[in-house]
Amino acid sequence: MSTSTDSRRIVLCGGARGRHRSAKSTLVLNTHGKSANVALKVGDINERMARNLPDVLVDLLELATYIFAADQATGRGTPRDERDTWHRRFRIEVAVRCPQVWKQEAVQSALVDVVSFLSDDDFEFGFSKLDRSPDRQLYFDAVSPEFGVDEVVLFSGGLDSLAGAIQASVVNERDVALVTHRSSSKRNRLIEGLAREVRERSRSRTTRHVVVRAGKSQNLGREYTQRTRSFLHASVATAISRLMGKDRFSFYENGVTSINLPLASQLVGSRASRTTHPRAIEGFSRLFSLLLDRTFSVENPFLWKTKTDVVRLIRENGCGSLIGQAMSCSHTREASKEYPHCGRCSQCIDRRFATLAAGVTDEEDPASKYRVDLLAGERLAGVTRAMAESFLQRAQKLRTLSEADFFVAYPEAARILRCAGGTPDEVARKTVELHRRHGADVAAALAEGHRRHAREFQEGILPDSCLLVLAIPGRYRRAPDADEPQVPTFRLEGEFRKVWFANEQAMLKDNVGLRHIARLLAAPGQEWHSAQLLADEQGHSGPIPLGSAGEASDLVSTTQYKARLREIEDQLSEAEGDPERQMELRQEATEIRSELSRITALGGRPRVAASDAEKARQAVSAAIRRAMRTIGTKHDALWRHLRTYLHTGLVCSYEPDPPTTWLTR
Repeated sequence: MSTSTDSRRIVLCGGARGRHRSAKSTLVLNTHGKSANVALKVGDINERMARNLPDVLVDLLELATYIFAADQATGRGTPRDERDTWHRRFRIEVAVRCPQVWKQEAVQSALVDVVSFLSDDDFEFGFSKLDRSPDRQLYFDAVSPEFGVDEVVLFSGGLDSLAGAIQASVVNERDVALVTHRSSSKRNRLIEGLAREVRERSRSRTTRHVVVRAGKSQNLGREYTQRTRSFLHASVATAISRLMGKDRFSFYENGVTSINLPLASQLVGSRASRTTHPRAIEGFSRLFSLLLDRTFSVENPFLWKTKTDVVRLIRENGCGSLIGQAMSCSHTREASKEYPHCGRCSQCIDRRFATLAAGVTDEEDPASKYRVDLLAGERLAGVTRAMAESFLQRAQKLRTLSEADFFVAYPEAARILRCAGGTPDEVARKTVELHRRHGADVAAALAEGHRRHAREFQEGILPDSCLLVLAIPGRYRRAPDADEPQVPTFRLEGEFRKVWFANEQAMLKDNVGLRHIARLLAAPGQEWHSAQLLADEQGHSGPIPLGSAGEASDLVSTTQYKARLREIEDQLSEAEGDPERQMELRQEATEIRSELSRITALGGRPRVAASDAEKARQAVSAAIRRAMRTIGTKHDALWRHLRTYLHTGLVCSYEPDPPTTWLTR
């Protein structure tokens, strides 16, 4: 879906009618009736309790489900998409039981504010009267008798929510309802097992596990970020809290994750979760209070704890054996019995640093359960390696920042000063102190890693790309070879280009696109016409004439293209076992076939082409695009640098900021 400034996703929910129903971008969602394509089920709520749920909260449950389904069904761009497709625009029309409540300006403002903040998208809402109200029992499974609790806690099965369940049920000895959204089937049994373990350790009368199932038809597609999931969780927790006669519920998550400063350049905007950010917590409280016409509070009791503090709480209360059962990994599809954690995603990195800093034993959190060991495992060049390095560098930086420097370096932190309780000065002091302790925790984990791997370090057998090696301060580093100057390098050595940039080395098999890039890197700030680059590549002493090209193909050029396709078929067989090389060859073959199709009319007759200038632009741009795809798989830092400062078109240039000098010969 396009997300240009004049486009938006129209979503008609629960039978709502709109002028845009026939529009291509319109999405129709229903939780009931013959056209139902969205489902919500909340377990452990009996029929009498369901009947007592206020209409406005049934509306809230439906609305949250529709928003979640629309989020899932509307794709974003990828982090490498050149278009601005990450941010989306929604107009959601909903038929509700209490339109007079939802149309209030204060309610609409609070709703838009909290959902837009969570998702980092633009939302508009319209409300109309629901014609036929479905039986509310549709949303509840009456599988148990009525029960009462002292506290409602959201429970994901991660370390933070596990610690929260232990705090509420084991430490505070309260009757607790643990609310879980059932998602990946791989995690369901683990989460149910953890809830059972907490219940067995609880000294309270009862601990309930309430499972929520929300989903959509498969044909609606899938968006993996799903940042509105927490609004659905919060809405369900609010409904359950009111059924229990309570005016509050709790998210438990450590403050470093909640405040959500950017850990790395790969986690920005909605690419980093805002589930329990203090502004989101305040937004939930404000919206739910307005809907209920009474004070309702959403709390995060762990706001001023680090992840290491959370792990220590679990161990100090006799639950250390549960740490290994808690699931933190975001790559659930990769999870297996042997490796429940990938060890590469930001959640795994954060978790493992915390368990090491807290002194967790290998029996409690086995290193063997991580596909990539945090400190000693090899990390392939790319986004995940850059994120691990950034996480480490950021933590080291946080240890010594003054309060003033902290808010200069991380202006995002200012968003919490008026929504985290206390005066802005108090919140600022607590925020800086929290992140300093986080930095100290990471340093402690690093020191523990050096102790555990001292022998491998001394013998020089650790991978060059592991975090213990990457953490070596820059002043101890040298270029890959003893005689290699520490300047950015893009030099041809035989059939390969040797790259040295941002303390990272790569070898790239040379091709036309890389040669074009080398010419641009050698002359920062200089403009090159595509025809000149093409002429140099073809060995001409001057530029190709820029007049009409006449016929775009002839027997020689088409014969050369077809010969290259035959070569690619042979090279694909030779490259068996090298998926990256095979991918490059297939991409080249696709582009050659596309070019053959473009220059050849029906029956094989030549087409009349555009000017030589346009042909040169297309040829140079295509070659550079292919080269950039290769760079992206081998050297992420260089890919991001060139994507920002390398410009292609009729005129090509490299304009780095700050100025960068490259060794290309």
